[in-house]
Amino acid sequence: MMEYSDFKFKKMQSQLQEYFDDYFSKEDFLFTLDCDIEDVWNLYLDSFPDEIKGIYHEKPWHDCQRCHLWFKTMANVVMIDDDYKIRTLFDFKTIPEYQDVFRALDEFLKTKRVENLFLHDKHSVGVFRSFAEYDGGFDENHHFYLDLPEKFYEDTENLASELGDALTQRQLFEDTLNLISPDAVDTVLELVHSNSLYRSIQWKDTLEGLKDVFEEFSQLDSNCDLNNWLWKKSANLPRNITHIKNTSMGTLLLDITGGMDLEQAVTNYEKITAPTNYQRPKAIYTAEMLEDAKSKIAELGYMDSLERRFAKLEDISINNVLFANRDVRTTLGEGIFDKLRKNVSRKVYNFDEVSEISLDEFITNVLPHAQEISLHMYPSLKNNFVSLIAPLNEDAPSMFQWDNPYSWTYENNITDSLMKERVKEMGGDVDVDLRFSIQWNDGEWDRNDLDAHSTEPDGNEIFFSRMKSKRTGGWLDVDIIHPEKGKTSVENIQYKHKENMIEGEYLFRVHQYTYRGGDNGFKAEIEFDDTIFSFDYPYKLSNKEYVDVAKVELKDGNFTLTSICDNKVHYLDHAVHWNVALGDFVPVSLICYSPNFWNDNEFGNKHIFFMLKDCINDTNPSGWFNEYLNNELRPHRKVMEAMSSMMRVEDTENQLSGVGFSLGKLGMNKITVKVKTNNIQRIWNVII
Repeated sequence: MMEYSDFKFKKMQSQLQEYFDDYFSKEDFLFTLDCDIEDVWNLYLDSFPDEIKGIYHEKPWHDCQRCHLWFKTMANVVMIDDDYKIRTLFDFKTIPEYQDVFRALDEFLKTKRVENLFLHDKHSVGVFRSFAEYDGGFDENHHFYLDLPEKFYEDTENLASELGDALTQRQLFEDTLNLISPDAVDTVLELVHSNSLYRSIQWKDTLEGLKDVFEEFSQLDSNCDLNNWLWKKSANLPRNITHIKNTSMGTLLLDITGGMDLEQAVTNYEKITAPTNYQRPKAIYTAEMLEDAKSKIAELGYMDSLERRFAKLEDISINNVLFANRDVRTTLGEGIFDKLRKNVSRKVYNFDEVSEISLDEFITNVLPHAQEISLHMYPSLKNNFVSLIAPLNEDAPSMFQWDNPYSWTYENNITDSLMKERVKEMGGDVDVDLRFSIQWNDGEWDRNDLDAHSTEPDGNEIFFSRMKSKRTGGWLDVDIIHPEKGKTSVENIQYKHKENMIEGEYLFRVHQYTYRGGDNGFKAEIEFDDTIFSFDYPYKLSNKEYVDVAKVELKDGNFTLTSICDNKVHYLDHAVHWNVALGDFVPVSLICYSPNFWNDNEFGNKHIFFMLKDCINDTNPSGWFNEYLNNELRPHRKVMEAMSSMMRVEDTENQLSGVGFSLGKLGMNKITVKVKTNNIQRIWNVII
């Protein structure tokens, strides 16, 4: 009987290992049931026929200590199949002597609930065989035993922690499904796709994965065991999905689910994630808000007002022009100027000295006599470049608070430089006294890890492992390690206040920390005193190679670009901006106030524009800004802001572009103009 039983057991043991290898070993995760193992063990023993149970007192064929220990570890281990039903270790066809026993175990275990993952601190469970002495000899006995794949192994020190983490992950996942709504996920995904959240692209895959989970959750069959589904899904999902409730993004999703205003919810999110100087690049709106705005715009008849172009001379009424150069007066009609000249006394102005006058004096006393005016283009005026914008359809109604359909846009309301804008989007501070920015990965995917460095006059170096200088306040506030495909990479070193800096030379350079295959080099910018110096290094950098870009000296409180260090670094001359030569006198085509002060309008802040001959706006400006909109459209300001940034302003010949100045704070600007009257020229410094 003994030999017969061991032979049968060996057959069953082999079938068990084969069954485990065919099914359980192919799973990424196994689970344990919440049950009393002693109940399982007793059921195992009690399920044998009486003739077998009756001999336990003589020989422990089945009531074996080694098998008992195996049961304590493995009897409640299950897999969860694709239909989210549990499959036990005893759910297979075996030899007749064990089939009824295993069926009883299987039926009992399937009434229990999954409670955790299965992990073990050894690569096998049980003892395959042992030898016992009987009647002066030795018998070979086989026991319950399984070889385990490496994926189910965890060392003893970490075992309890890993199982605790799995339980937490399962609970957080259930909380996420109960506390966050699918609509909130859809709303935030819209914001991510429109790049309306700070560094939101890092959440794209997570949110799309969570959206898929919600869709699957909503389609579960009513007979599906939810606990099994939660365990299998939570084990297989990445932690960024299962733990999202406890993240900044989770806070945003919970706020939206709870009914908080979208703008406020996003503001709360950005308080957690964004630096203090961050400005959101795009408006916050959803598909529902877009449809509401579209309906309102159509209802008010503003569809034709949305498409915009650059304004031209023919658009401007003579009544709204303060000055027009004589070569453009035929376009405007010269009658008013003839009348003005007859009614004023003529003076002969000298070109010997530069006199300083106020803007009011300039408009009242100089403009009526002027035949030609030229503006001296100081480099600092780059921030004042402006364009007048008109509707593509000349008959389109005004969307604005004033009665004409014209708007204006300053270049620095849209972008200072593309690199500078990208630094701002990444949370870098660009409102500083000195800035060094680098850019790469703006074409083919360049995965190199480039680093910006600044070596200060005392030898201290700012870079990724020493990001702040206590002595100077210098700070590497944007650091990219792994460039993303299709997304330009930037780094930024900034000095907020020059008074905190030490005098001497600052060396700015680029280090190829890790070469990963990109061979297109980098671009760089140094900015101080409202002037941007741009550089290009279009060459491959070897691993660990340094490129010295340029040196800037701080002396007596003033910055100077003293040298370009590497002869391969190309300095990009920005002496021409918007087709206008900086540093020269440029003819003024016309002078006018901003459209919100044309005719009898007086809305908001007043500006004065000096439109320059052949000045061409080569950016993609906004067609309007929200502060211009009338009260009917202001409830839809988020959608209107997004539309303005997305819709291209059409090019026109003889566009009205130049430089402009806000008149809200008089005395803040000084310009130099050359005025020609009756063939006599004089230069004025005008305080604006």
